[in-house]
Amino acid sequence: MNQALKTGPDCLKIGEWEFHVRSHELSRNGKTIRLEPRVASLLLYLATHPGEPASRTALLEALWPEMVVSDEALTNAVNKLRRAFGDDRANPQVIETIPKAGYRLLLPVQAQEPVPNTPTPAPGSAHVSMAGQSRLRWQIPLAVLAALGLAVSIITSLRLTEPVPPGRESARQATGIMALRPSLAVLPFDNTGAEPDQDYFADGVTDDLIARMAKNPGLMVIARDSTFFYKGKSLDPREIATKLNVGYVLRGSIRHEGEMVKLNARLVDGATGAQIWGEQYERKVGQIFEILGELSSGVTKALSVTTTAQTDTGAGTDNTQAYDALLLGKYHFYRFENRAENLKARTYFEKSVQLDPKFATAQAMLAWTFVFAAMNGWSDDRPAALKQAERIATHAIEIQSELPLAYFVRGLSYREQHEYIKALVEAQKAIDYDPSYANAYVLLATLLYYAGRPEEGLARIQQAMEINPHHPYNYHFHLGQAFFVLHRYKEAIDAFNLGLSSYPASERMRVWLAAALAQSGNIEEAKWEGEQIMADNPDFSIDRMAQSFPFNNPADQDNFITGLRLAGLK
Repeated sequence: MNQALKTGPDCLKIGEWEFHVRSHELSRNGKTIRLEPRVASLLLYLATHPGEPASRTALLEALWPEMVVSDEALTNAVNKLRRAFGDDRANPQVIETIPKAGYRLLLPVQAQEPVPNTPTPAPGSAHVSMAGQSRLRWQIPLAVLAALGLAVSIITSLRLTEPVPPGRESARQATGIMALRPSLAVLPFDNTGAEPDQDYFADGVTDDLIARMAKNPGLMVIARDSTFFYKGKSLDPREIATKLNVGYVLRGSIRHEGEMVKLNARLVDGATGAQIWGEQYERKVGQIFEILGELSSGVTKALSVTTTAQTDTGAGTDNTQAYDALLLGKYHFYRFENRAENLKARTYFEKSVQLDPKFATAQAMLAWTFVFAAMNGWSDDRPAALKQAERIATHAIEIQSELPLAYFVRGLSYREQHEYIKALVEAQKAIDYDPSYANAYVLLATLLYYAGRPEEGLARIQQAMEINPHHPYNYHFHLGQAFFVLHRYKEAIDAFNLGLSSYPASERMRVWLAAALAQSGNIEEAKWEGEQIMADNPDFSIDRMAQSFPFNNPADQDNFITGLRLAGLK
């Protein structure tokens, strides 16, 4: 097709469809469908590479830069785009799935003449006919995209804050979490063994090291979610320090062969890139906790941080098989992907506990699989799963009274059982034992803003985001809730949109977005979100949804329900 576009330069002709990039609208034959921002970004990416395979990795990096998202986010976006086109995955006419390669746009793409002040493309470059092929390919000139303001606007318009480079103390003191404390990022240690399947061991040891060092109140340690974002990436430590807003970076390698483990560690100054401390350890696997203790002590001394007395009795194990099972369980659990992975993790944690019933960390992780299943609707008996989580976490605390993870998990179980005062106590205990425990700050934040203390809740979630810069989607959900309760609707909308960009399947996030849009006066947008909710869940009920959010202040709940009704929900 060589016909010119009927509309302005922000419109692409994709087959028989017109894609209005700025408004995210897809139209044909008088019918218009509005795409979600991230789905529109996906279509734009594919439209700039028609007929060419776009790998899942490339799409994830392009659409979710600097964010931790699962493959499910991309799959969901592709499915929604197919639904908009009315395309059939089994017999694709628009978007083709290429096994082990990614996706490909099958339709030809055309664009308007270049906008003013942009270079004129060479004759024929706007629409090239490929001899012998039924598909037309067209590459949109980058200058055109830049002129349209598309290069970054769709994605970066959702970003709330940028990391602050080390040394900017005024920014660090904004929440107080970094004030007067050296800050450290422990990167995933490289697996240098001959067997690549030993990655789980290197990851698990790194996780244990982070947990150990985070207990020191004199040191601010970045959460594992954020440091593991850089696994396998060859970046300058100074760049990572800037992105994570820390003063120091700890990196190293682990070689695990048979009964022996060799660990190398080096501490780097985030401002200069200079190594300020390093050590090598080579011992039996059963001495891994001894190695981590010495490593942690070496780092804190190098940073002139007072080493606090830590009671680890019961948190570790002398049983190497139990420890190995724990690490395998963590490998599956921290994917946070689906019911199957959660069940795999539970099997390994159960094995670890069976091998060493006094292994408190394994007990706490086992409890977490039960509460996580309940929270995600994966339990056949939700109340029983929550009680099981509470019981196992309590047992872990009986074994090891200073284990932050166990208090956090028990706090989650209490919150989900609507025992909010008990949950508040547990969250605070987790923070007392681990001042850098980002997830515990999130738990505490939810309990505070539901209790009618939204300013305090907002401060806690912001602290969590500072400790965990590459946080998962639920951080944005809770941030948006705090802003909503404070009637700061524009900021709430930004937060919910950012959360949906990494987890578009979240009904709760979309519900709160609809309420925030309505309360901000944007009724048309709110009703559009409401329609999406009803399309995905025809049985949606405001009453059932409202019961999930335990507002202590009736006015806060009324404000939420009013927003949903204005959005057309019932």
